[in-house]
Amino acid sequence: MRVSVGVALLSMIWGALSPASAADGGDFFRGRELSVMVGSDPGGGYDGYARLFARFMPRYLPGTPVMVVRNLPGAGGIRSANFIYNVAPKDGTTIGILDRGIPTAPLLYGNASKAQFDGTRFAWIGSAQRESGMGVVSDRSPAHTIAEAKTVDVMLGSNGAESDPAMYPRLLNALIGTRFKVIPAYKGQPEMFNAVEKGELHGLFMSGWSGAGRDRVLRWRAEGKAFLLVQMSLKADPDVPEGVPLIMDLLANDDDRRVIELVLARLELGRPFVAPPGTPRDRLDALREAFRRATEDPGLRVEAARQKFVINPIYGSEAEALIGRLYATSPAVLERVRRLTLPDGTAPP
Repeated sequence: MRVSVGVALLSMIWGALSPASAADGGDFFRGRELSVMVGSDPGGGYDGYARLFARFMPRYLPGTPVMVVRNLPGAGGIRSANFIYNVAPKDGTTIGILDRGIPTAPLLYGNASKAQFDGTRFAWIGSAQRESGMGVVSDRSPAHTIAEAKTVDVMLGSNGAESDPAMYPRLLNALIGTRFKVIPAYKGQPEMFNAVEKGELHGLFMSGWSGAGRDRVLRWRAEGKAFLLVQMSLKADPDVPEGVPLIMDLLANDDDRRVIELVLARLELGRPFVAPPGTPRDRLDALREAFRRATEDPGLRVEAARQKFVINPIYGSEAEALIGRLYATSPAVLERVRRLTLPDGTAPP
């Protein structure tokens, strides 16, 4: 696997700054400062979950170390994932929260992906939430329904060509004939929301239908300023307002449904935390246990509710098994998924 010059340079810098790995077992974390890498700017959902768990996980690690959140945005989260996999010390001092679509980027995009990792080799700590997605447009959009989006161009934002907010529109264009146009120029969801409010965008596909973003959209909808296009989920959310179609109900055949099933199965990994591959097993076990206990902490639950964050966790071994199943997808299904999900202008591998 080739590592970019930028990643190699970061490796040299990080190596000079990182503490040496000397201790093992329960004493390793004592007195340490651990880094929690986030692949987006401050203020978004992933950043919020990272900061929440950075407060509570240290309470359940031996020696109660300090966790510091570090933001490394770029390419919709690919930059941070490449850093964690290739550059970060593999000793338990660095973990990260990944955009849920990033671990399967190499699987879905093949050689066209900018990913420099194998998603199955991350050391999986757990996921804070199981997610679903939602297509949203403003009242200024020329289309307020999926049927209307088949007749006019609808401008949507995304934070990178390989991110779910870019891939979902491409899939719907290919499978049901919508005319979404994606502008992958935004740093994250907060910036996209602001662009929608200003009229720069007609809308966006939210890969996480929860938290503050969900509340913001529902407020817009109550004010007549937003419309929900489609639920990007394998099962309908009972809390979604009546009349919003489920993507599975819009598909014409079983081949199309298999494509969507693969893409949306990743939503189970709603807010995934990982460590670099090769993290010593005893330290990974300690991180997994601290994550599990943090999700059960009443204080974390209260704070999550205050911030409107959902805590519906998947723990380390289950997350590891799920990513393994996704990477075991049959070549025939995978080939079709890649044809449909590749960014515009990108040749298939």
